[in-house]
Amino acid sequence: MALLVDLLTVLVILLGVYAEVRRGLFLTLTDILRLVLALIAGFGAYSLVHRLTHSYTAGFVALAVVAFLVVMLVPAVVRLARIDPGWGKSIAGRVGAGMAGAGLGMLICATFVPVLGRRPDVLIALERSHLARPFLDVAPAFYYAADRLNIDLPVLNTRAIRFEDEGLAAQATLVERINYSRLDGATCINCRAPVRFTGYRRRFDISVSPRFVCPNCGRTSDGCQTFEGFHRMYGHCPVDVAAELGPIDCGVWANGFAVYPEGECPVDGKECQPGPRGTGRPRPID
Repeated sequence: MALLVDLLTVLVILLGVYAEVRRGLFLTLTDILRLVLALIAGFGAYSLVHRLTHSYTAGFVALAVVAFLVVMLVPAVVRLARIDPGWGKSIAGRVGAGMAGAGLGMLICATFVPVLGRRPDVLIALERSHLARPFLDVAPAFYYAADRLNIDLPVLNTRAIRFEDEGLAAQATLVERINYSRLDGATCINCRAPVRFTGYRRRFDISVSPRFVCPNCGRTSDGCQTFEGFHRMYGHCPVDVAAELGPIDCGVWANGFAVYPEGECPVDGKECQPGPRGTGRPRPID
C-alpha cells in the first residue's frame, strides 16, 4: 500500500510537469495567475457573504462560485485574445514550465494527502510512504500561513467543541478557525503567568494542534489551560467549567495533574472560591 502511495505521488507530479511542458511557460503563468486570482476573489466573496448571512455554508458556496468563475474566465480571455507568445514554447520556456508544473503537482499532493489521511487505513500507508509522508509533515505550515494572513475561514478539523470532549476521538467537522498565535501571552490558569506559543505540532495522526507552554510552571496545553484561550475555544469561562466538572487538564497536551483556575479570570472577572464544606469543589464568584 505504501508503494502504491509513492507511485501515485510520482504520477501526480509527473502529470503536472507533462501538462505544463506541453502548454509552455506563458500559459503556465496564466494557470498560476488564475489560481491566485481565484483564491483572492473567493476569499473576498466568502468574507462578504459570511458577514451578511453569518452562515459558513453560504460563504463557502459564494467562494466556490466566484473561484470557479475566475478559473474559467482567465483562460477564456487568453484563448479569445489568441495570446501565446513564442518564448513560452522555447526550450528554456518549456523547462521553466516543467519546473512550475512540478511545483503545482506537489501543491496538489500537499492539499490532498492530509485529506486522504483522515482514513485510518490510508494514514498507515502514508506514514510508511517515503514520498507522501513529507506532505503530512509540512501540514503545520498552512496553519502558520493562515495565522499570518489572518484568513477568516472555518477549517475541517477534529477540534472539540466542548471541553469535556477534548482529547477524545472525534469526527472531522467544520469549526471556526482560531488564530492561536495571537494567544501568545495569554494567562495561565495555574500560576497566572503569560504563556508562550511554541507553534503548531502534528500529533499521533494527521491532526495538527497548537502547543502552549507556561515558562513559569511548565504547564502545557492547546490553549485550554489559559483563561483567554479557553474562552476563545469553548465560549465558556474555565471557572464555570471547573465548578461543574472539578479540576481540569488539557486533553491534547496533558500535564498529568488537573488544577482549578487560579484567581480572577481576565476575560469576564469570574473567580473560584471554595464550595460547600466537604464537596471539594469551588463555585464561581460572579
